[in-house]
Amino acid sequence: MILELKNVSKIFFKRDTPKEALNKINLNIKAPSSNLILGPSGAGKSTLISLISLLSQPTYGEIRINGVYTSALSKKESSQLRRQEIGIIQQRDNLFKFLNIEENVRVPQISGEKTKSGDLLRKIGIKEIDKCPGELSLLNQQIVALARALINNPSILLADEPTGELNSHETDEYMDILMYMTSESAVLVVSNNYRLKEYFDNIYYLNEGNLNNSSEY
Repeated sequence: MILELKNVSKIFFKRDTPKEALNKINLNIKAPSSNLILGPSGAGKSTLISLISLLSQPTYGEIRINGVYTSALSKKESSQLRRQEIGIIQQRDNLFKFLNIEENVRVPQISGEKTKSGDLLRKIGIKEIDKCPGELSLLNQQIVALARALINNPSILLADEPTGELNSHETDEYMDILMYMTSESAVLVVSNNYRLKEYFDNIYYLNEGNLNNSSEY
């Protein structure tokens, strides 16, 4: 199993008042598989992605990635595991505007293969790899962000609202590319776009911190 969540909860405190963002989440994801978590704004989707990507820790519960119990890891070990095993696409592309797109893709690269970033960009459909992000359309910026997330051949790809700024045509084009590039991997996408359901093997619903496989809130 690539990803295992067992009774994962996250509680935030505002003015000493607890607010439960996630409530005893249980989720198992294997490879290859494509998984979509749908939910409205404020449901806890971004919080869940943050926990799985090891950028924050659950208040309760356990997250395992490729069998590794992540709660026992130091910050350095968490960072190493994230770079080795997890590809992350944020809500916005988060590309560095002062780097060209090949340099952007190379930022998290672990291996020293100098041609890998360019080869990956061309495979994913981006040919002018010396352009800066501001010279690209929103669709192509998001495609570059996908390439950057895949540069280390991660065990699992996480995407937080990857089509949030794309129109319907661009969304379809982007999802076709994402599914093609990750056909042998584990993919977990969170979104509020119900149109994405057609692309995924497994559909889950998150609302008010509760995860289930029923669309009834």
